[in-house]
Formats: sequence, structure tokens, C-alpha cells
Amino acid sequence: MNNNIRAGVGFLIPAVAIIAFFSSILVENYLLGIFFAIAGVLVWFLYAAIMQSELPDVTGNVIIVFGFLLSSAVLLKYGWEQNMFGGFVFNLEGAMLSAVLLFFSVLLGVLFRNSHPSHHLSPNIPVSSEPQAPPAESTVVSTVEEDQTSEEGEYDGYNSEAYEAYYSDYYDYYNENGDGE
Repeated sequence: MNNNIRAGVGFLIPAVAIIAFFSSILVENYLLGIFFAIAGVLVWFLYAAIMQSELPDVTGNVIIVFGFLLSSAVLLKYGWEQNMFGGFVFNLEGAMLSAVLLFFSVLLGVLFRNSHPSHHLSPNIPVSSEPQAPPAESTVVSTVEEDQTSEEGEYDGYNSEAYEAYYSDYYDYYNENGDGE
């Protein structure tokens, strides 16, 4: 099955969970709403793991939405109580539990949004665990604007002594290990 089709079918799981959540909240069954908020994300992650499909870019947003649903259901269940006169009494412990759940779900969602590998890697930058040798003087390419270059096309502000002094540690390391010239 195509990865786009798997991801599209996977989005049905959170959609059904959201519909079930709001249905349970409307009938004032808040514990069932908590269950649907948790189960919606868990079943979605299990589906993605079993079908071996990549998580889409909106995974962090979905986690934030389900965290909001979970914290609102916890607030409705444990954040206030109805007194014998029909009014509501605010319960500070339940509200704090709801706020903590909202904080950690938003934190987790933001981390998922920022940890997508395509945002961090550039195809022009090689990824290596070993330190790279500095470029030789002849291969230094300037990417400055036209007004900062001379007529020969070289960068006016290039100082070879400062360059060698800055990278002298690299030269020493490579020359000691036999990797240098």
C-alpha cells in the first residue's frame, strides 16, 4: 500500500476519536472522554508502527489537540464539582492536574513538530561524526554580494593569516595523526 494511502487511512483514527470524545462530553460521561482522548493518540501511533508508515508533519499538532482534549476532560471531571444547590465549586487540585497535562502535551507536541528530520538536514551539508578538514585556500568560495568583491572576483576581506591562525588546531591534529599533508 502506498505511504500516502496509509497516512490518509491513519488520519481516520484521530477523526473517529475526536467525534467519540465530543459525543461522550455531550452526554456528560467525562471518564469516557478521557479514555477517547488517550486511546485516539495511542491507537494512531500503534497503527503507524504496525503499518510502518512515516508520521506526517502534523503529528505535533495532533498531539497538542489531543492533549487539549485530555486536559479539558480532566478539568470537567476533576476541576469542578456541583454542589447541592445546583452551583459549581472550583476544585484547585483538579484544575492544576489539567494544567499540568496541558503543559506536557503542548511541550511534547512542540518537540514533535520541531524534530522532523527534513527541517534539520540540508542536502548540501554532509553528516559525519568525524571532524572535517578545513578547506584549502584555493577552494574558499565567497558567497557575498557583488559590491564586496573586487574586479578579479576575489573577496576583499579575506585574510589568509587569520584563517591559518584560526584553523591551526585542525592542522596540528591532522598532521599528528598522519591524516594531513
